[in-house]
Amino acid sequence: MTRGMWMRHTLMIAGLLASAWAMAAGPAVESGEYVYILGGSASGTMTVKGSSFNITTIGGNCHTCAIEGTFRGRVGVDKDEGTCRIAVSGNKDALKLDSSATAEACRGFCGMRAMFDGDYRRAPAACTDRQRQARIGQAHKQYAAKDYDAARTTLRSLLSECDLFMDWIERDKARSDLAVTEYHRGDNAQCLAVLSETIAVKAQKDASLFLPPCDADNYASTSKAILYNQGLCKAPIKH
Repeated sequence: MTRGMWMRHTLMIAGLLASAWAMAAGPAVESGEYVYILGGSASGTMTVKGSSFNITTIGGNCHTCAIEGTFRGRVGVDKDEGTCRIAVSGNKDALKLDSSATAEACRGFCGMRAMFDGDYRRAPAACTDRQRQARIGQAHKQYAAKDYDAARTTLRSLLSECDLFMDWIERDKARSDLAVTEYHRGDNAQCLAVLSETIAVKAQKDASLFLPPCDADNYASTSKAILYNQGLCKAPIKH
């Protein structure tokens, strides 16, 4: 083999290796807004624009994570020190973030009770922030017009379709609205069944659901409404 042939052979192998690496690394993360799916009182979003990302999450007692950076293939790198690296797996609508390889560097972007590792989902069109608020507004108008059946349908579909994309307080507010709608429909049993899924009512039987101070303050008005509605639905039906 001549030197020229050897060089061309070497370059071809290098090109094939580079292509294989790119395929293994997967496509870049698609632009859009992804909702943090963790459960409990944690919530947050990851916004991706081009190769840039912005992650903001809220954990227990209002502790937060905030990190910005860029994606290099399927690895996110923080823009500050470049030492926090976040591996991304999954498909375009369901992603998983894992920063365990550089955990110490990544913890610097989070409060004690917050994290950003875990599952993220892209909300369907009917469950974006704007559309959820529009659907809640529609239910409130239907309720104000005393069209309780329509308000019930709107709220039940919202909770059924968008549960994953609502934070814990928003979800319980919608449940409280649905419960009082059931009350006005004359279905006290269904009212109580809906409220039984809220944190305020579950906490009556489970002391482990005690909320830390900041979470309790943020939830206070929602909890008050839930417990008031619970009282309405426990009262005998007036004939």
